[in-house]
Amino acid sequence: MLDKKWETCVKCGLCRSVCPVFREEKKEQYVARGHITLIEEFLKGNIDFSTKKAHEYLGKCLLCTTCVEACPNKAETDLAMILARIKHTQEYNVPFYKRILSLVMKNRKVMDFAAKTGRLMHNILFVQHLNTSRKGMSPRIGLGLIERKRLLLPIADKTFLEQYPSHIEGKNGRIAVFPGCGVNYAYREIGDAFIRICKKLNIEILIPKEQACCGGPLYFSGLIDTPVELAKKNIDLFNALNIDFVIVIEPTCASTTKFEYERLFSYLQDKEYLEKAKEFSKLIISSEKYLHDYTPLKEMLKKTKIKEKTITYHDPCHLGRAQKVKQEPRALLNAIDGVNFVEMKDADTCCGNAGSFSVDFRETSVKIALRKAESIIETNADTVVTGCCGCIMQIAEALHIKGRDDIKVKHTLEIIDEALK
Repeated sequence: MLDKKWETCVKCGLCRSVCPVFREEKKEQYVARGHITLIEEFLKGNIDFSTKKAHEYLGKCLLCTTCVEACPNKAETDLAMILARIKHTQEYNVPFYKRILSLVMKNRKVMDFAAKTGRLMHNILFVQHLNTSRKGMSPRIGLGLIERKRLLLPIADKTFLEQYPSHIEGKNGRIAVFPGCGVNYAYREIGDAFIRICKKLNIEILIPKEQACCGGPLYFSGLIDTPVELAKKNIDLFNALNIDFVIVIEPTCASTTKFEYERLFSYLQDKEYLEKAKEFSKLIISSEKYLHDYTPLKEMLKKTKIKEKTITYHDPCHLGRAQKVKQEPRALLNAIDGVNFVEMKDADTCCGNAGSFSVDFRETSVKIALRKAESIIETNADTVVTGCCGCIMQIAEALHIKGRDDIKVKHTLEIIDEALK
C-alpha cells in the first residue's frame, strides 16, 4: 500500500521550490522527492532505519502538504510519510516522551489531571509572560527536550469542557462543538469567543463531555493504537447525535477527524469504521467556514465597528490547504468597520510548528518561524490573525525573538467577538 502513495511522483523537483524545510536545510533528503527515495530504500532493506539519522529522514517533514498542493501529478507524499512512520514505529522504538503522551492522551481524566497539576505548579515551574504578543509561559529550567525560555502555551484556569454545560438553547441550527486540546486546555478564550458568537446568532449548541482527543499528534508521528481507540470513541459519540454539524475549532483536529480517520481505517482495512468515519467526515466543518457559509454573521459584522486595527492573516496549513478554508476568514474580517486588512507575503507558508516537529527539530522550526515573523513585520500590521493554537504560539515566540511583542497575535474568532461586543 505504501508505494502506491507516490507512484505518480516523477522526481521533477518542483517540491524543492515550495518546501519550508528544504528552504532552510538545502538538503535533498528533507524534501518530498528525497523522502520518497529514502522510503523506497527503507522498504527494500537498504537503509537501517533504527539509527538517529533515519529518525531525521522520516521526522524532518512538517506534513504541511505544500508539496502535495504543488505536485503536478498530486502524489500523496504526506500519506506516504505517515505510513512510513507507522511502519518505522512498528519495527523500532519511538521516543519515550511520545509513549508517555500516548498514555496521557488516551484518557480524558488523565489529561484533565495533568492540566490541573500544571495549573497548581505553573508559578513554580514556569515564568509567566503577559506582555508578549500572546500570553504564554516558559520553563524556569530546561525540561528535557523543552529548552529554558521557550514560549509555551498557557494553562487555562478552567478547561472549555468544564466551563460550559452540555447543552445551550438556541433556535437557528443545532451544532456540536469539538474544541480541540489547544482551546480546551490553553487558549480557552478562543472557545469562549465562539460560544458568545453562537449565542448572538441564537444557535443551539451541544458540548458532549465524553469527547476524546482527536489523536492527531500521535497519528502523525506514526503511532496508531491510541488514535484508533480515540477515533472510534469520537465517531460513535458524534454520529449518534441529531445535529447539523460538528464544529471543530482547532484546524489540526478538524483535518484529523475529517480526513485522517478515513485514511486510518482504510489502512487497517476496517470496513465497518471506514464507513462510520465517512459519515462522521460529512459532519465536520471549521468554525470559520460554518459561520461564513451557514449563518448571517457576515451581514451582521457589516453593522459593527472596532477600534481601528491594521490586520494581516496567516493561513494555518490544516485550515487553508487541508480544508481549503482561505477566503472565509478574510471575508469575515474585512466585513468589520475599523479593520485595515493587509495581505502578507507567503501567507500560506507553514509557520514551522507542526506539533512534535518543533520539539524534535527545534533549530529548523525556529528558522521557519522567524521567516514568517519577517513577513508579518513587513506589513506594518499591529495584529496578526490566524486560526490555529499551534500557529499562535509559534508566531508569538518568533515575534518575541524579533523584539516585536507589540504586534499582537489573535484568533479570527476573537476579532469577530470583539466586533460583536
